[in-house]
Amino acid sequence: MPRFSIHVMDPVKVSDSLKSYIAYKVKTQSSAAMFRESEMIVRRRYRDFDWLTQELAARHPGIIVPAIPEKQSMGRFEDEFVESRRAGLESCLVRIAEHPVLWCDDAFRLFLEADDFASKARAITELRIASEINGTSTSLGSSSSGSGLFGDGWGGAKYKEKDEWFMRRMQELDAVEQELRALLRALEYGQRQRRELSIAHGELGEAYLKMAGQELNKTLSNCLTDMGSLQQKLKVLQSRQGVADFAAFQLTTDEYIRMIGAVRMAFAARGRAYTRWQNSLADLIKRRKVLEGYVQHQGRASPERLLQTKGEIARAEIRTEGDRNAFDDVSKLVKQEMVRFDLNRVRDFQAAVETYLTSLIDTQEEVVMLWEAYLTSLRNTGYPPSSSETGGPSM
Repeated sequence: MPRFSIHVMDPVKVSDSLKSYIAYKVKTQSSAAMFRESEMIVRRRYRDFDWLTQELAARHPGIIVPAIPEKQSMGRFEDEFVESRRAGLESCLVRIAEHPVLWCDDAFRLFLEADDFASKARAITELRIASEINGTSTSLGSSSSGSGLFGDGWGGAKYKEKDEWFMRRMQELDAVEQELRALLRALEYGQRQRRELSIAHGELGEAYLKMAGQELNKTLSNCLTDMGSLQQKLKVLQSRQGVADFAAFQLTTDEYIRMIGAVRMAFAARGRAYTRWQNSLADLIKRRKVLEGYVQHQGRASPERLLQTKGEIARAEIRTEGDRNAFDDVSKLVKQEMVRFDLNRVRDFQAAVETYLTSLIDTQEEVVMLWEAYLTSLRNTGYPPSSSETGGPSM
């Protein structure tokens, strides 16, 4: 696979006559021969990312297409939300670039390099839909929304899972999703606590500095000033650790909650493949019964009609066989994708834990160094004064 370096950066609020939105700069460096240049920079908005994932899912039924953060109407221009979405969008593109099939899709190439993106994206979608109507596409449905494209639940209302392997994986993923959501809530609570701790350090530092400004004793004033500066530094450290916590754990946890949704979409594509196969089989059986009726009641159908019916049956047999093979192919692909999903999940969470612990250790070491430096400075001042200096009895 070729090398990719993809970054989503510089979110900018854009306002037009109807509404406002955030546009992101997408910078890509790649050695892939399908690109005109080795480095590309384009501007994309949220709906462009949404189009990409929907188009890839429609083109590749059974593949787990990385999901983007969900759309949100409230607070969507707040800095924290914009940064969270930016990170999620970037991670989605990176995962697409790492996929052995998705990285070379025309839709992905178009997204990364096209200047006139909107018109070309519309043309690609229209071409795919036309091929579906004409029966020349392997796509198993398309829609502008996740629920319309993949149906509700695991396989849509028309398909009830019977395969034991798939049933077991559904149950496992349901349990994992519940645990991830619980973990995410705990992480979000922890981040709020760390943010409050950072604010508390800042307020405490300001209080010490104000006291230092009012203190007449120079030695004590210096001690209070140093303590105030120390608290301000602790404020920065706690704030930085909160950002590291998000980058390490929250981002990965939130991403895999979305990825489980993408797994459901892949499972649903298999359900649609099964439904298509069963519909083709039902149509074939129906046509065979028509032919049997003609044979049993000779003379009711002309030779031309018999020949036409036999031709329809032959085409229906080919279609049914193709749909059955498509169902088998999607089933195998989903199983392969699940192996990849499991490996990536273990790798990503191990990396998240390592990053989190490394960051936490670094922060704690800095905290200890700050306190030790302050304690040393405090002792060097000779404060508190001895009893002889204060006029009290000596020990």
